[in-house]
Formats: sequence, structure tokens, C-alpha cells
Amino acid sequence: MTRSRITLLLDTIGTMATQSPSRAHRDPLRRVGRGVLACIVISLLFMPEAGGSIPKQYITHKEYALHLLGYNYKEYKCLAILYGKESAWNPAAVNGSHYGIPQGRSKYLSRVDGYKQVVWGLKYIGHRYGEPCIALDHWKAKGWH
Repeated sequence: MTRSRITLLLDTIGTMATQSPSRAHRDPLRRVGRGVLACIVISLLFMPEAGGSIPKQYITHKEYALHLLGYNYKEYKCLAILYGKESAWNPAAVNGSHYGIPQGRSKYLSRVDGYKQVVWGLKYIGHRYGEPCIALDHWKAKGWH
């Protein structure tokens, strides 16, 4: 909607002109009204993506992993089995020199939250195996991944 159409809309409705009984101050009121309308339009243009307004801390680590996997339920099932066996999805899990949900050997995992641990674990799996199901097959065969 162009500025002239917005101005015409405000002026024809008369909401800004009827605010002042003497009509002496209608131009400043119109400018304020146009400014408010412009702010509303701009805020609507920058809406977050669907679901983007829900903070991470309100979803579980499992739901976050599913989201990161692009809702690929086959790969998520493999990851859920793998991380369920490794750490039971506990971000504070420690097994010797292995830390967090993915049970990696990085001290970094002992200092960050579970969401960053899931990201780290998926990057590791992606780099080393390509996908969680291949990592799970390796874990079943060798007992580690």
C-alpha cells in the first residue's frame, strides 16, 4: 500500500480529522496516525517464522533434535535410540571422559546446555557418518560411535 493510499484511507475515514473540534490541529494528528500505522505495517513485515516465537527452553531436547533433523522421523528414531543408550538424553551425563547427551570427548559439552549439545552431536554424526541411522548401526556393531 503506497503512502498516498494510506493517507487517503485515513483522510476518508475521518478518524484523524474528527479528533479536533476546531480542526485546527488535524494535520499533526494525521501525521501521528500515519506514523502509528507505519509502525504497525513494519512490525507485521518482520514477523518470526511459524513456531519461531516459542523459546527453546519450552521444548525438550528430543523435540529440538527432531526439528534440527527437519522432522525426518526415520533418522530421529535412530538418534533417539542412540542417545537413549548413550546418556538417556541427560545433558549432565558423564561417563569417564565423555560428556552430555551425545557423550562426546569434548570438555565443551560439560559447559553448555543440552540444546547446544544436541547441535554438537548432530554435527559430529553428520561429519563422521552422514546420518544418525548409520551411526546407530556402527554403535550396534562396535559398541561406540
